[in-house]
Amino acid sequence: MIIVQSQKKCKKLICIGLVTLAVFLPFWTYLSSQSAMATCIFCDIISGKSPTKIEFETDDYVIFKDIKPASDHHYLAVPKKHIESLVALTKDDIEIVNTLENGMRKFLVTKGIENKEALLGFHVPPFITVKHLHLHGIAPRSNMSFLMRFIFKPHSAWFKLVDEAKEYLQNKL
Repeated sequence: MIIVQSQKKCKKLICIGLVTLAVFLPFWTYLSSQSAMATCIFCDIISGKSPTKIEFETDDYVIFKDIKPASDHHYLAVPKKHIESLVALTKDDIEIVNTLENGMRKFLVTKGIENKEALLGFHVPPFITVKHLHLHGIAPRSNMSFLMRFIFKPHSAWFKLVDEAKEYLQNKL
């Protein structure tokens, strides 16, 4: 009887913790990104002002490693033109998403990663830490921690797979 009550209390505390995290994470992310950066860190990387190693570069975008990897391989494809987020794009900008997706897929293949093993998507405001459009390429999914699976949860309000992003843009007025 005592063990059952303890298990119920434990489950309740875990649920409260997850709800609290879901509610306060966007606000913390927003506040930390505002105070930590007077300029765009991704623009600094693109311009060479940051020591971050660019793994791949074209005239339109760069790819580099995420500083807080969610799995063994975690890369970001970032357009050279500063675009705040997916929300700033229109239906006419779907080609930007296609370019980032195709570039990331080809890049991951050069790293020996099969596309079916990779998770490709965008966070949407207010769930972004850097206000510069970036596509996450993460693999393998099986090596992601519970927290990372939550942060990069497909079909969620905060993380959109590439096809969802394109559908969002296509339906945008």
